[in-house]
Amino acid sequence: MADRLIVDLFGDGRVGVSRQLHGEVAPTPGPDPVELVVPLSEKDLGELAWYLERYLVAPFGVYEDRGPEIADRLVGWGEALFGSVFGGGGARDAYRSVRDRDRGVGLEIDIRSDDPGLLGLPWELMVDPERSRRLVTTAESFNRMLLTANLEPMAQVAGEGLRVLMVIARPAGLADVDYGMIARPLLERLEAVRGRVTLEVLRPPTLEQLEQRLGEAADAGVPFHVVHFDGHGALGEAPGGGSPSMYDGAEGQLLFEDSGGAGSLVSATQFAQVVRAGGVPVVVLNACQSGALGEVIESAVATRVLKEGAVSSVVAMSYSVYAVAAAEFMAAFYDGLFAGDPVGVAVTKGRRRLERRPGRPSPKGDMALADWVVPVHYVRGDVSFPHLKAAPAAAGRHDFELDAILDKIDNGPEGADVLAARDGVFVGRDDSFFELEAVCAHERVGIIVGPAGTGKTEVAKAFGRWRRDTGALDHPDGVFFMSFEPGVASFGLDGVINTIGTRLFPTQFHQLDREHREEVVVSVLRDHRFLVVWDNFESVHSMPDPHQATATLNDNERTRLKKFVDQIGAPDGKTTLLITSRSPEPWLETTPRRLGLGGLGERAADAYTDHLLNRLPNAQARRKQRAFGELKQWLHGHPLSMRLILPQLEVTDPANLLDALKGNSELPAGFEADQGRTESLGASIHYSLVQLDDTTRQLLPAVALFESVVDAEVLRVFSASEQVPERFAGIDTGQWIQALDAAAATGLLTPLGANTYSIHPALPAYLHAQWKLDATDQFETEHNTATNALLGAHAAFGTWLHTEIETGRAGLAFALIDWQRRTMTKLIRHALNTSQWDACQNVLQPLDDYFDVRGLDEEARAVVDLVRTATEKPAGQSPVLDSEDGKLWLFAVGSEANRQLRRQQLDAAYQTYDDLRVALENSPKSSTQQRYLANQYHQLGIVAQKRGDLDQADGWYRKSLTTFEELDNRPGMATSYHQLGNVAQDRGDLDQADDWYRKSLTIREELGNRPGMAESYHQLGIVAQKRGDLDEADDWYRKSLTILEELGDRPGMATSYHQLGNVAQERGDLDQADDWYRKSLTIKEKLGNRPGMASSYHQLGIVAQDRGALDQADDWYRKSLTIFEELGNRPGMARSYHQLGIVAYLRGDLDQADGWYRKSLAIKEELGSIGQGVTLALRGLLAEEQDRINEAFGYAIRAVALFEEFPHRSSGSAPAQLARLTSQHGDTALRDAWTATTGNQIPADVFNWIAEQDKGATDE
Repeated sequence: MADRLIVDLFGDGRVGVSRQLHGEVAPTPGPDPVELVVPLSEKDLGELAWYLERYLVAPFGVYEDRGPEIADRLVGWGEALFGSVFGGGGARDAYRSVRDRDRGVGLEIDIRSDDPGLLGLPWELMVDPERSRRLVTTAESFNRMLLTANLEPMAQVAGEGLRVLMVIARPAGLADVDYGMIARPLLERLEAVRGRVTLEVLRPPTLEQLEQRLGEAADAGVPFHVVHFDGHGALGEAPGGGSPSMYDGAEGQLLFEDSGGAGSLVSATQFAQVVRAGGVPVVVLNACQSGALGEVIESAVATRVLKEGAVSSVVAMSYSVYAVAAAEFMAAFYDGLFAGDPVGVAVTKGRRRLERRPGRPSPKGDMALADWVVPVHYVRGDVSFPHLKAAPAAAGRHDFELDAILDKIDNGPEGADVLAARDGVFVGRDDSFFELEAVCAHERVGIIVGPAGTGKTEVAKAFGRWRRDTGALDHPDGVFFMSFEPGVASFGLDGVINTIGTRLFPTQFHQLDREHREEVVVSVLRDHRFLVVWDNFESVHSMPDPHQATATLNDNERTRLKKFVDQIGAPDGKTTLLITSRSPEPWLETTPRRLGLGGLGERAADAYTDHLLNRLPNAQARRKQRAFGELKQWLHGHPLSMRLILPQLEVTDPANLLDALKGNSELPAGFEADQGRTESLGASIHYSLVQLDDTTRQLLPAVALFESVVDAEVLRVFSASEQVPERFAGIDTGQWIQALDAAAATGLLTPLGANTYSIHPALPAYLHAQWKLDATDQFETEHNTATNALLGAHAAFGTWLHTEIETGRAGLAFALIDWQRRTMTKLIRHALNTSQWDACQNVLQPLDDYFDVRGLDEEARAVVDLVRTATEKPAGQSPVLDSEDGKLWLFAVGSEANRQLRRQQLDAAYQTYDDLRVALENSPKSSTQQRYLANQYHQLGIVAQKRGDLDQADGWYRKSLTTFEELDNRPGMATSYHQLGNVAQDRGDLDQADDWYRKSLTIREELGNRPGMAESYHQLGIVAQKRGDLDEADDWYRKSLTILEELGDRPGMATSYHQLGNVAQERGDLDQADDWYRKSLTIKEKLGNRPGMASSYHQLGIVAQDRGALDQADDWYRKSLTIFEELGNRPGMARSYHQLGIVAYLRGDLDQADGWYRKSLAIKEELGSIGQGVTLALRGLLAEEQDRINEAFGYAIRAVALFEEFPHRSSGSAPAQLARLTSQHGDTALRDAWTATTGNQIPADVFNWIAEQDKGATDE
């Protein structure tokens, strides 16, 4: 037994330390318990969770620095946690006495508590400051225990191999967050473990099936040693009802599935009872990126399972952890068990593995993450498996040798296995696995459909390995993988039957005649769980071999194949048939389920890139170039293209490769025609192209003019152009759709809907090369005239898009731009290079709207820079404004000023708008000039309003409105009405604000301007909220949000979420308010919207304040203030000062509170803000509390005298305070104070109202 240090965390807030040295039968009592001061704040815990769970998702921008900053604080937090337990007195002496013993017996540290909240703190961070070492990886074991439980004797479990039953519950299916499974990367690593680990996946993942499977195994004498739950958890009531909640003392729950695949919450008690009945000694609770159990939930579940006496050990993940990291940990953990280690020691070995190998996948490649802190061990009594047999080759192996084996994962082939992954690597596709599991459970026949090179074969093979290795088949050799490549033996049904039958009955099958062979095979497949894979099935009928290496199947043979498919898919069957094809194979009709397969997801594409470039140092360096991001976008996660193109980064810059893929330079390597269609991009595309008729092949080069997505409607306009090359002329929409559908049927394009198609990433380069061959010396001429024709088509398309945006169909317009934006940007460059200014603006205008709605400021700024470079004179002077390039310049520079305004760069925005105003006022007068000028007046008004100068803002808006009315420009009039409503609202005149907003809304609804309608609805919601009508406000906000979500307007959605949080907060629903604010903040942080972030921080501070969490509130307000000060946002600074004053007041520091209020009031008075009323009222309350009665009267009177209406909502508590002070000090004191403060007598209506309050109080 190791020396033990025992830390007891008591529910009354005390901590005690005792020790039990090697050989002692019981712990030696330590010093008296002392107060436990938890050194980590809620903010610290939140930062730790963000670092472990979210940092590597997008380590860019501010997060690029924030992650390492938090990592640097881990040691400080660890030392603080150490100090809270061992920092002084007898506890420190007890720790040192055990630490300094040199007996070679090791050290065990046990943290004990009956409070899941205390037990769930990150004690694994603890660092001994004297030795600068982490306790969790230097101690032999580091455990968590129940305070009321004694450590039970070591349990020794029988069995030569380790049997693991894994429960993977994903009731939300593909909607689950980054659907990921630890089982897949773990399976890849089990071969590195010393002995045999049998991993079985529970299917279906229901509690009833778990109970049945554990019972079957126990009855058969081969019980499972580990139940590994990979899924979600919650806190809720004990069994018997109630929805999940987050309250102290709630019982942990695990989210299983029910028989229909929906979620089914199972209490930890129920789970424990089932596990105990199955005789399972160890439970693992895993929280991958897809399903975090959470720090408190994990502790609540684990402690309940221990309390029920169900198991001896619970190994849990206290935070979300990357699946690959969890798999590394589990492999080292299992390896430790085979080495004879108890579970606690094996857990430590797993932690050490994570510590030694901290690299985790990210968009930037592997980055260090200190997730060794995540695994935790809850123990009732330790467990060992002394009878496990290590493989002979592993005898005497050291841990560092396991590291070497694990490090080789993904770096070498798996051998001759027909199901082996290409180059030993398969990444991503967990979403496809989920869908395929559903096929196995229900339809039993599925077709994986996708363009050439998307990895259909690799998915099918990987799924075969998955089913084979996780207990889903009745025989470990139960996967029948057959290729339908032309020329192979399994091409027809007879080949399929013979291949399967010979495998099933090696010596007898050949004795049967043809009819009986088919009958026997079908019968066996229907009665047993096998997996049959038909690969490259398109060559059977939909896309036959053009070289006729194998004759296509006749009608009779296809009928036989279809019948076989129907038999496998029968409701009572057990075998699954999985087909891969470039075609959806409509001739098979409705039996199979079609599963579309596109490119790899972003994380998987990053991981595959890591693998491809792992040993290519030059390529790794070029990965940091900006053009690499564009190359990655172009490849769109297409596995074959990535495999053939990315390694060329070792000798070629990404910009050059991208240029070649676009067809602007020679074809890159990977297009060689002498390799097979599964090995060469050129051969693959050629195989599809030869399936098409001559007419379609003549038209397809036009697709190469587009980037990523081609649109049939744009092609129709393109074909109608007078300058279009003859081969494309006169083709109508129907003919283009027919040609594009034909290309899609061969896997060259993928239909997206609305007559648009995604382009295979290698297709443009190939089409360009073919076009050059066909057109010979006329290619350059044809290509240039075709590009000009496409620019003209997109100019018309852009005009239509902008009209759609302005008149209410922005959702469709933005969806189309989403697909076309790369082509549009390419054509803008072409237009600027060829001085086609008007066409350029027609394309740019809707794209600019799109940039704004999507929050893509960097992309927008890059385009504006292109325009300015092309149009400005050498000294940076603007072009003549009434020229076409002048109009383009005005539009581009004005749009950039709008973005400066949104970023709260008020000085820069004002300067840009004023420069535009001066230039326009000095230009010849015209309707266009007047419209532009009205826009500048309007924008100058917005700047003035944001600076708090309402009078100046009102003046600019009215100048703008007058000009718009003279022009009869109704959209402009609506915008001016709206902003005048803003000014009235800021002045506190809600009735006038309501009138202006409704005038604006009337025009916008008449025009069908949905973005404008959303804006009006939102502001009417604010008016209703300020009037106290929360139900009406909620309705307006939700009407606005509905439109914004339809449009995909993320900045607008963030604003609506924020206001809905306001409403929830005013209703007293702080949990819902917190949820809304965090949804808003998530978008703002992703967009880098610092003004919006400041606003969200501010509101989250108010929520924390309302909850009584003053330290957290103070932190939020200071974060908000920092941004407001950086931006020079004085109204925001005033709000932050005000709230910091409230926090100081609630803490009892009245002097500090008054200091904050003074700073807030100074700004509000300078700006003439109605917010000064509330601040004055609070200063009045402070003065009253400090018995400064005259000052209290003065502040309250100043607050109410700001408004003509009495009492006014914005005067805060001042009216009530005046009534209270008058009741205490008399009418004369009130009259004298009013005259002294205002220089006038108190108005009769005010005096009478106060007298009525006093009379009411007396009557009561």
